[in-house]
Amino acid sequence: MKASSFTFLRVFVFSFFLISTFAGCSRGVSNPFADSDGEVKENIQNLMGLAVGMTKGQVFDLSGIANYVEGYDWGSVWFYKIRKGGNEGTLANKDIEQRYMPVVFDNTDRVMGYGRKFYDQTLSDLGTGQF
Repeated sequence: MKASSFTFLRVFVFSFFLISTFAGCSRGVSNPFADSDGEVKENIQNLMGLAVGMTKGQVFDLSGIANYVEGYDWGSVWFYKIRKGGNEGTLANKDIEQRYMPVVFDNTDRVMGYGRKFYDQTLSDLGTGQF
């Protein structure tokens, strides 16, 4: 084995070790696209701790990575899956869209409110101009 091949192998193994080690340390943070039905119960429990005024960092610590995100001129919205199923199709499908709970942030990255009714009312009041 050449020295450069051996060095590459050592770097690869070391990198894999680091990733594996740090992945185990990330409490509450999970891959939002892996086994999303398995995340539903945990998402619901975590989202019970939401409060208006929380920062994005606090929401992240509470609930982890959002399943998907929208950005607007006035702020942003993080969506967490709260109903099983709907793993196929597009997010534009209303049936699939109803499976996610929106958490609405203002432009200072603080929670303005959450839930489908609040999200719909915010879009109606502030507009849908996405950036």
